Amino acid sequence: MIITKRAILITAGIVLSAALLFLVPSLYDAAQRALHGVKPGVTLEGQLVEGLLEEELYDVVASLAETFYVEASNASWDWKRGEVTPEVVGQVVDVQSTVKALLQAPARTAVRLVTVEVLPSITKAHFQPYYRGPNSEPRVSLMFNVDWGDEYIPGLLEVLDQADVTVTWFLTGRWAKRAPELAKAISDAGHEIGNHGGWHGLPSAMSREETVRLIQEGEDLILEATGQRPQVFAPPAGDYTQETVAVAAELGYKTVLWTIDTVDWQRPAPTKIIDRVLSGLVNGALILMHPTGPTLEALPVVLDHLAARGFQCVTVSELLAD
Repeated sequence: MIITKRAILITAGIVLSAALLFLVPSLYDAAQRALHGVKPGVTLEGQLVEGLLEEELYDVVASLAETFYVEASNASWDWKRGEVTPEVVGQVVDVQSTVKALLQAPARTAVRLVTVEVLPSITKAHFQPYYRGPNSEPRVSLMFNVDWGDEYIPGLLEVLDQADVTVTWFLTGRWAKRAPELAKAISDAGHEIGNHGGWHGLPSAMSREETVRLIQEGEDLILEATGQRPQVFAPPAGDYTQETVAVAAELGYKTVLWTIDTVDWQRPAPTKIIDRVLSGLVNGALILMHPTGPTLEALPVVLDHLAARGFQCVTVSELLAD
């Protein structure tokens, strides 16, 4: 058989074309990785990922993320030993941020997974009663316990509005049910709503189950009236035991007492209320009041003195968050 020069050239062309068809995708892929992939020598948690493209990185990071996941858990009360089991702060991997960090990393860089803490909602801090907030800054909280005194609440709200001050109102559930319009007005004015129990009972005389009912009934009625779920609990009459605090904590509450008691429920002269506040004033003070006539008269003066002394009024939750 005679093989012509033309046939040889055609055959060579076919072979070359086939080779090019095979090589072009490889060259294109290499170019893409060089231009858009992870730079040479980059590692993720010790694993070499150079040249990987964005879509490939998502699979790698998602796979590693499983081993770095930590489930968050709330603190709880050990009822047998009478002590707190501390919370566990959780951790998840931010896959998108990790991929972005890898694609932006310079050559021969060791990259770590970008992680995000998952904070539990109930911490060890919930299992202690608070008589005072942090003392690092001149901030205080005014607290109004409400189970009566409807006639003075609109005036108190007006004074607070004029002074641009936000406070915490601890409502009993039975009061919120009886006066839902006033309860809603307090909430709509931007104030924090706290839980003063479903009724004005004494927690120290209650079983664990009764204490749960006291707090839960208060929460349900307050939430129905105001739309706010309280986060702080003021035990009626300031009466509590460690079990009271533990029950409240497991329901998501911090238990709040006071630094300064104005004893305004006895309806002393307004000057007496003013003197009690100013004589006990310290950073982080929790100042207890009630809706009474003397309190309404004293409040503008108290607020003026607080401002003059450089104290900022914040809600209880804001104060205790520091």
